[in-house]
Amino acid sequence: MSQSSSGDQRRSSGSGGSGLNEFNAIWTAVEAIGPWRVIFEISVIYLLIYSFIVFCEGTRGAGVLKGLALSVIIAVVGTRLAVTYLNLERIGFLLTVITPAAFTAIIVILQPELRRGLVRLSQAPIFGELVRDEQELVVVLVRACQMLSKARIGALFAIERDQTLNPWVDRGTILDAEVSSEIINTIFYPGTALHDGAVVIQKGRIAAAGCLLPLSENEQLGSWAGTRHRAAVGLTEESDAVTIVVSEESGAVSICVRGEVFRDLDKDELAQRLRAYYTKTDSPEEQSPSEPAVDRKGGES
Repeated sequence: MSQSSSGDQRRSSGSGGSGLNEFNAIWTAVEAIGPWRVIFEISVIYLLIYSFIVFCEGTRGAGVLKGLALSVIIAVVGTRLAVTYLNLERIGFLLTVITPAAFTAIIVILQPELRRGLVRLSQAPIFGELVRDEQELVVVLVRACQMLSKARIGALFAIERDQTLNPWVDRGTILDAEVSSEIINTIFYPGTALHDGAVVIQKGRIAAAGCLLPLSENEQLGSWAGTRHRAAVGLTEESDAVTIVVSEESGAVSICVRGEVFRDLDKDELAQRLRAYYTKTDSPEEQSPSEPAVDRKGGES
């Protein structure tokens, strides 16, 4: 009886000692890695993942990448500890087999986002021409608006500033074309496939055309505001973009920013406001955002 009890105690003691030995082995492995080495490895992984998320920013895959980021960091650090320092060879072999397949699957799933990211990357100064001078872009846009106004051709432009317009670019037809009067007239010519949507300008180039913009629900907009004007105002309510509208009925040119509309602008007024807004100096008259939208004659719109 006493021998059986003594054996049970030894088994219990051995089981507890085994668990304690495993814990000590893990703790020793953690100490062997060293805190600075772990911090360095996690920092490198974080920078790589963050760069990839920025690369795909504004696409539908960006949200997925943010979820994958934490998983990758945990997986890499955990497997490094398990395989290298605890000699878990089977787990190491399994990860060696699964990792290439997982990366291939991610590339296939995020293929549209990667393609859009490469298009934006090709527009960077290190790969192509420098961004077109802002003043030159203003001149081209003003000239194009005057031509469209005289011909009574409706048009809508959205110019990106600090906040990305990629969500709306994705809804249109990707062009990545130079901003020129000829291309703009071709896009908005009545009957063409893209003339009803908006042209989105990013980094001095036409990123996309035929883009659908959110419509403003502002009840203060009068009966003069059609679909184009409401779309122009709607985008500026949701972003810091600047929009330009050419009325198909009257030929009047308007510019919108921060939910405000400045209507019936002549060539010089359009150029002045566009330079101020596009260069982020805000209104040339330093008008408060809380003031009502006005036209150039001083009346409320």
